Amino acid sequence: MKFQTFLSFAASLTVASLATTGAVSAQPGGEGAAQSQANRDPMYIYKQVGINSEQEGEIRKQVKDFESAQRVRVKLLINLVKDMRGLQLQPDPSEEEVLAKQTEINNVSSQSALERVKLMLKIRAILTPDQKQKLVDLVKSSSEQSSGSGGGGAQ
Repeated sequence: MKFQTFLSFAASLTVASLATTGAVSAQPGGEGAAQSQANRDPMYIYKQVGINSEQEGEIRKQVKDFESAQRVRVKLLINLVKDMRGLQLQPDPSEEEVLAKQTEINNVSSQSALERVKLMLKIRAILTPDQKQKLVDLVKSSSEQSSGSGGGGAQ
């Protein structure tokens, strides 16, 4: 039962990250109506920097392609975690098998993170130099607001 809860949580977390990929990592953490708008529209931050409809279409295409590939990785990752759980439930699991399975899990997770970074770079390539600078300024402003209100240090 606990394992099923874990899988459900992992799947929900991954799906949530997929739904907002591309914009969430760069969105400013404003409050009120602006934050509400940003939560509803993952293109909000890019619209704030002044993208045109052609750029928006290309960004949406890049995000859609990423999300399709990411769904495959998520399914694979869930199956790998299930396999690992089966190994962990054995009284005397093979060290070689357990380590190999963990390596597979690490590789899929790593590939997912790498693809997320590639998406960010592809999106940046679509923007003009001025838009890129505005985006960076918004992200910096958001980071400063988040670290200032949370009492924590720089991230």
